[in-house]
Amino acid sequence: MKTTLHSGTVTVPKLGERQAGMTFGAEKEDFTWGGPITWKLWVGPDNLPRRFHAIIRFTRPEGGDAETMTMNIIYRGWGTPVKITAPPERLITDDW
Repeated sequence: MKTTLHSGTVTVPKLGERQAGMTFGAEKEDFTWGGPITWKLWVGPDNLPRRFHAIIRFTRPEGGDAETMTMNIIYRGWGTPVKITAPPERLITDDW
């Protein structure tokens, strides 16, 4: 299936996390992480997303080494029931 690729980089002054995923803020605050997000979005001819890929670089407010997270999401089966399977516990971390 033919897709259209959209891509870019945006610098987000405030990056955070919550149980449902990432949070992004437009204004910098003290003691918050920020950084660039390089992203690609593939969209099908029906204007529905097929794949989203992002590399998020978290810069510490106090300086030092940055952390990097890669996100890759595949979209398929539009209109069918969704089954979500949790990853193995050994692959889950919250140390960032």
